[in-house]
Amino acid sequence: MAAVVSDMGADRACAAGDTPGFGESDPRETPPEIEDYAASHGAVIDGLGWFGPIDVFGFFTGSKIAVALALARPHQVRRLILFGAPLYTDDELAQERSTYKPDVYDWEGGHLSKWWAHLKAGARQPYPLALFARHFAEIQRGGPQSWWGHRAAFNVNLREWLPKVTQPTLVLCSADPQGEKSSATVNYLQKGKRVDIPYMGQGLLDLHTAEVCTHFRTFLDT
Repeated sequence: MAAVVSDMGADRACAAGDTPGFGESDPRETPPEIEDYAASHGAVIDGLGWFGPIDVFGFFTGSKIAVALALARPHQVRRLILFGAPLYTDDELAQERSTYKPDVYDWEGGHLSKWWAHLKAGARQPYPLALFARHFAEIQRGGPQSWWGHRAAFNVNLREWLPKVTQPTLVLCSADPQGEKSSATVNYLQKGKRVDIPYMGQGLLDLHTAEVCTHFRTFLDT
């Protein structure tokens, strides 16, 4: 995300806040819902003094946070960009919940090899090992409660939320199963536009920053 903030920040005010429990942020005491994450990001926005119209971008779980923020602040959020907003069948949702269930932490570090393999499977594009290792380390910073983010995301039914979004919304779909599951998302939006990105989602924002930001600017500045 830092690469996108740096690129987009060249011609507009741009910031990315840590979701509670991740990055440099403090963890919550109890598992949050997506609306709680959205409220936390809203507090960051207010703290920056951004009271006028803003545009919001979300990446996968962040897409659901962005939608919640747009629904909570319809007069402040001007436009939305959702990178990956998959719509699951019941069976697919059950599989996702199984994949992202709580990890068992022990001194053998089995959870680390599990997630290294999982991320590697989604990194088939040219991917510098140093960058991959940095992304892997960042994901682990959530610790034993990392699964809380996915738990909150899987509790959201986007088919119910998306039709309520009144803002123009760009949906970006990567060339992987999650992107494929996002392809029909635009059909649930009042003012939706879809762009297909010919790369896998893992690491895409760092590996193809300029191309992604061109799509952002085309949508936001039109």
